[in-house]
Amino acid sequence: MKKSMTAAILVAGLAFAACSDDDGGSGGNSDAAKEVAKQTVEAAKADGLDLDEGCVADIADSLSDEDAAAIIAAGPDGDPEISPEGEELSLGILACVDNDQLVEQFIQGMGDAGEEFDEACVREKLEDFDLTEIAQAGPDAEPPTEMITAMIECFV
Repeated sequence: MKKSMTAAILVAGLAFAACSDDDGGSGGNSDAAKEVAKQTVEAAKADGLDLDEGCVADIADSLSDEDAAAIIAAGPDGDPEISPEGEELSLGILACVDNDQLVEQFIQGMGDAGEEFDEACVREKLEDFDLTEIAQAGPDAEPPTEMITAMIECFV
């Protein structure tokens, strides 16, 4: 039971971390959207993620002017107050991240959390799951039971 709860917490942590990175911005065609895109891509790079810049720009272009201004004003480390629509768009940024990068972030997070696990096993088990979809569900979403069950044997 402890192992399945640990896996669930770590998956939720991945979703939260990914969402937190997105709060730094998005990107698009207006000056504000372009600045948000730049801010988001730079913040992600600082966290070890390479975002597809065109994908980020497309998402940021959908932000309202108010949301874009709030994101810029908060800066990459801030916590902007944005509309529910802006929050939903920020989750879309995860589609701009390669699944392999999310796997790396997940494994790094497990290690940083002090978990003892078989890295090769975790990599193998995560091949069948799209971490982008899981992270896009948001920090309060439950990770798929199938994923937790598959990873249980990876914890030592």
